[in-house]
Amino acid sequence: MAARTNKSEVWKSFTKVTSNKVRCNFCSKELAVTGGQTSSLHSHLRSKHPGESAQSCATPTITSFTTPRHCTDSRKEKITTAIGKVIVENMLPISFVESESMHELLALLEPGYQLPCRQTMTDRLDRQKSDVAEKVKADLTAAQHVSVTTDIWTSVSNDAYLSFTASYIDGNWKVKTPVLATMFMEERHTQAVITESLGHVADEWQLNDKIVACVHDGAANIRDAGARNKWSDVHCSVHKLQLCITSAMGVDKVTSNPIAKCIGAASRLVGHFSHSPMAVGELRKRQASMFPDSQPKKLIQHCKTRWNSAYDMFERLVELRWPVCAVLSDRNVVKPADAKTLKLKDENWQLMSDLLPVLKPLKIATCVLSAEKEPTSSKVYPMLSGLVDDHLGVSDDDASTVSTFKAAVVDSIKQRFGMTDLATACSPLVIASVLDPTVKDLSGSC
Repeated sequence: MAARTNKSEVWKSFTKVTSNKVRCNFCSKELAVTGGQTSSLHSHLRSKHPGESAQSCATPTITSFTTPRHCTDSRKEKITTAIGKVIVENMLPISFVESESMHELLALLEPGYQLPCRQTMTDRLDRQKSDVAEKVKADLTAAQHVSVTTDIWTSVSNDAYLSFTASYIDGNWKVKTPVLATMFMEERHTQAVITESLGHVADEWQLNDKIVACVHDGAANIRDAGARNKWSDVHCSVHKLQLCITSAMGVDKVTSNPIAKCIGAASRLVGHFSHSPMAVGELRKRQASMFPDSQPKKLIQHCKTRWNSAYDMFERLVELRWPVCAVLSDRNVVKPADAKTLKLKDENWQLMSDLLPVLKPLKIATCVLSAEKEPTSSKVYPMLSGLVDDHLGVSDDDASTVSTFKAAVVDSIKQRFGMTDLATACSPLVIASVLDPTVKDLSGSC
């Protein structure tokens, strides 16, 4: 007897799963069938897919290829997790999930997915934070020694925060630097308050017995905070170098230092361009006219807390000197009174050009010592020795201001870093004492 065949066209819209169960080719829903009855299949097509016909499944068409796929629960979970990572990595507000354009994008890419509400995403991010914290705790538990970097900084809304960053080497010999805490400082920034706050974070992460050093700036209220927690206090080498350079420039106090005056005059000039859209637009046009093969560049403003921004400002001004002067000379753009105030003297332009070769090695040293993923303790004294011996040596060709600046930086480096004897300072034993403060005997150094 010949086998029975399914002649109804409705079977072309479904795929058999078992002898009594089929799956819809449009929405993947599974339906039960008994004895070859097709009434339930017809009913499903009429109610769920009224625009589709059974014949459309016989021959693949554009319609069948563009039918939205079913978004499974596991896929929904992956999409939600990915959205959470986007919010965290880009520091977006959680209200991002309520964005109309975001809903439109996901409706286009994944019609079967529905964005969670703000509260749901908040709860999810809290869980993700807990998961990350557990992984970091596991790493810290495996680490033998941990060093701490801390600083008090102020937000744009003038709120003070204390940061606590741990540095350690994991089992794969990779440097890890997670930020374990960023605390809002409501009380006065006294040494007692800072010490207690640092100790609280260390206790929370169970690090007190593993912390060997606390790196910070030279502020009086934090200078012995590590020692009070029985950690070795280490003054940040980059902060020391910053103090050496700014002191030689004279920008840390009211002074008649020519470099400080030049920085002030250059900052006023750059400040005018940052507040005048007309001047910025004209500067862009002048650059396009004078340097047709280059992309227009913006001036860089000096920030007093980062000395190397003075180098960046000088370098960009020297590069754009003639376009800047052309804009200042245009009375349709800059008023005569403003031009007189903003115009830099020839000696300022010359001083900036003379300082650039001197400041560049200092900037490189600053960047190297600021590297996050590379231990820098062993590099400090050899690098400073190279600066003092090679790059900051006074030559007969130096202008008087430049030679004075070089000498001032060298004296400050020797004083702040204790480098009266460079050969001794760069010896292996001294470098070891930087890495391990318990090393005290320097009698064997050469």
